[in-house]
Amino acid sequence: MLPSGTTANRPTDVQRQDVLHAGAHVEPFAVVRVAVLAGLAAAIIEMVFVLPIQQYLGASPLVVFQSIAAGALGKAAFGEGLPAAALGVAVHVLISLVAAGVFVCASLRWPVLLRSPWVSGILYGVVVYLVMTFVVLPLSAIGLRLPKSFVLWTISFSIHLFAFALPIALVTRRLLRVR
Repeated sequence: MLPSGTTANRPTDVQRQDVLHAGAHVEPFAVVRVAVLAGLAAAIIEMVFVLPIQQYLGASPLVVFQSIAAGALGKAAFGEGLPAAALGVAVHVLISLVAAGVFVCASLRWPVLLRSPWVSGILYGVVVYLVMTFVVLPLSAIGLRLPKSFVLWTISFSIHLFAFALPIALVTRRLLRVR
């Protein structure tokens, strides 16, 4: 006999709590799959916000992706046309995949990250923003450049939190479930 209020087809609370626990084994291919899907989601969602904002500010998508390529090519990226933009897309996706891979691995080590993906995603966004701004950019051909206004900084920071890192956390939580 089933307890009052449950049915054979409705999951119980125990069945709903299927988020990974510390030490749970996940196949390596599954880890890579989750990292790739979370990274691609972040790369796409971020650009859904960045490209229209940059267009409004006067930078075409070509220039946005050339700007990313400028991290490797320097100012020469802006004279290289589509090949530099393609490099910018590749670099953007690579950074997204690496960021997702780091979060996925961290969530396997510390499953608490999956229990509160909204909190962990936003906090991870702060970390990603700080690493990109104060480690990656200074080491690139671009060098350290802070936004020119508080409004632009707020937009950039918010995009890192809500359109980049949060999707990584949400996709990771959705896909890293023990079945």
